[in-house]
Amino acid sequence: MLCTPWQCSNTVKIKDFLLKHFLIICEVIAVVIAFAWPLPGSKLSHSTISLCIVAVIFLFTGLKLKTDELKSVFKSADVVLICCVTSLLITTLAPGYIVHQLPFDDKLDPDKPNNETFSFGPTELKLGIILFNCAPATIATGIIMVTGAEGDVIIAVAVSTITNIAGCFVTPLLFSLFVDADAMKQDSTKLLMKLGLSLLLPLFVGKVVAMLFARVREVVKNHKRKIGLVQSVGICIILWIKLSTSVKKGTFELIALTDILILVGIIIACHLFLLLINFIVSISFCFKREHLAVMLLLCSQKTLVLTAAIATALPDEIGDSALILLPCFIAHPLQMLIDSFLIQPLKKSPHFPFCVPEFFAKSHTTKPDKTEEGQNDIGSAAAAYVVENQVVVGMDTLHEEKENCNE
Repeated sequence: MLCTPWQCSNTVKIKDFLLKHFLIICEVIAVVIAFAWPLPGSKLSHSTISLCIVAVIFLFTGLKLKTDELKSVFKSADVVLICCVTSLLITTLAPGYIVHQLPFDDKLDPDKPNNETFSFGPTELKLGIILFNCAPATIATGIIMVTGAEGDVIIAVAVSTITNIAGCFVTPLLFSLFVDADAMKQDSTKLLMKLGLSLLLPLFVGKVVAMLFARVREVVKNHKRKIGLVQSVGICIILWIKLSTSVKKGTFELIALTDILILVGIIIACHLFLLLINFIVSISFCFKREHLAVMLLLCSQKTLVLTAAIATALPDEIGDSALILLPCFIAHPLQMLIDSFLIQPLKKSPHFPFCVPEFFAKSHTTKPDKTEEGQNDIGSAAAAYVVENQVVVGMDTLHEEKENCNE
């Protein structure tokens, strides 16, 4: 039976909505099932299924990883370098240090008495916020937003690729700077082995397979959305297992609603702080609008895949892994919601008329812009424009005086 145009239109809208918000929908389903029936998920907590899921996720990431664009960004290598340093270090250390100073306690530890001083919640929530901020830029979401804002997509892809490869090494090291537990230092070798087997090896294998077999590249390209859906399901299965285990232990009984509300407020404040940092860096280096879009919409975002993988591999002495994951799963959709309001303003905003430093005087766009040819030194051009206007005004004044004398 054929559907009417109205029915077909509604079906398409519903399908687009479900695909667009698939990860969030899966997260909600995982949370509901974990709290309603935690037994099945808790039974899987002691198996290696979580690490196997992480390996599959990063195998697909390696298959989708684009490195061809790296060859075309050498002309803008300084922009890429600044974006990568900002994403991996500046937006990691600055909020991490601030969050580390906030008053969280160890009230989930039965060996420690509850402190009567004010607290934002258990320490695991603080570690989750720090872990999420230690992650590199998003792989797909940020690039889509940069495309919508008409930013430099090629540089966005390059920054996303470089930061996600480097993040497999850098993120655990940065996170260890903020962890007080000795278990992180004692089990660092074991942790690196887990991350190597579940992250780096599948990522490398996926990339090599994609490079060697053209048929694989074609299949991945044609089924990119389906692969993304499989990755989202894998992430939510990890969330379901971790939450079910914590619910079974009764961990969430010690967390009040005010702790969750405070957590959401801290996460929003952290992301706004990252946007401010990247905006200041962009102004300092006089980035053009295309590069500002990359800084704000890509470098300010953090990927959920790597944080879920690292939280899965953390030793139990660090804390409850479900509570560590909780801020990550809250922060991921919140950052997308906040950044979505920046797409149209960035798309409509003009180029910033700041003076460019000498080492940034050359054009950094990967695509030539005819309107900006010959503007390698904006400061000199602005000065020449002022002088030229002054000369024109002076000549007009002389002509007016001459005409008055003739009259």
